[in-house]
Amino acid sequence: MNNKYFDWSKDQLIEYINKLEETLSQKEHGFGINLKWAGNLGQWSWYYKENNVIYNDLKAQAIGYDPKDIGRVGFEFYTSKLHPDDYERVMENMRQHLMGKTEAYEVEYRIKHRSGHYLWYYDRGIVTKRDNEGKPLILEGIVFDITESKIIEQKLKFYAEKDTLTDSLNRRMLFLQLEAQVKQYEEDQIPFSLIMLDIDKFKIINDTYGHLVGDEVLIYLTKVLNENKRKSDMVFRYGGDEFFMLLPNTTLKGAIEVGQRLLDAVENSEIPKVKNITVSIGVSSYHDLESVDHFVSRVDEIMYRAKSDSQNKLKFE
Repeated sequence: MNNKYFDWSKDQLIEYINKLEETLSQKEHGFGINLKWAGNLGQWSWYYKENNVIYNDLKAQAIGYDPKDIGRVGFEFYTSKLHPDDYERVMENMRQHLMGKTEAYEVEYRIKHRSGHYLWYYDRGIVTKRDNEGKPLILEGIVFDITESKIIEQKLKFYAEKDTLTDSLNRRMLFLQLEAQVKQYEEDQIPFSLIMLDIDKFKIINDTYGHLVGDEVLIYLTKVLNENKRKSDMVFRYGGDEFFMLLPNTTLKGAIEVGQRLLDAVENSEIPKVKNITVSIGVSSYHDLESVDHFVSRVDEIMYRAKSDSQNKLKFE
């Protein structure tokens, strides 16, 4: 698998995705086609009654097999190599089409290479011939290796959801998760709470040691937060040195306990180069009929009161 795509910038990845989509949009309908772009592994035909699959050599070679060595193959040659999590979904997709319940067999799946790793394939086919009783005789289709585009998809998802420095969830995800929690609260009255943390004297750290060290502090703080949160809690980098922690199914009392544990853990941690840091923390639980924006602003105000009164302190309401 080619991992060079993980080194690309977000703009490079988006440009590449757009080119792939443009290529796909130019594809003819039907299966008598011969695409020239990199992912095309060629056409295949499955003679259903004989269970004989006629395929382009590339399809077998891509997963590490020499067509001359494997000879004639049936449908199970490929299905036996499907990822366990994909197997039933692929088989059901095929069953539905064979019974005439769908217009085409169309699916993405992971298939095992001879060396042990998995590749991603996109497969699409149709029954082109049936007998007098409507039973399938021949299926024809085309298959693509989409491994590279899946790598890019994963990278774009990372950019959309994660903070690239700390690997914590980003601001966008904070609001999405809060909206989901509000909906659950409105439906089932399940409480949830929010903690905001801000590093004390972070500007001094940057001015004294430089921004690279400042970045190391942010990364280390994220590590401390993750080590001291509960499994269901979620950590978000809001921006700069500000972090939020969302606590599902948690009352104010429970959130204060978590917040105090975080306060102590940060104070007692020794960070390389700068040794010790402290944080100011604001804690609150969601109020009935409150908007997400108002909830975030309210917790932000609580945190800044803690910072103004005395650093290395937790305030709540």
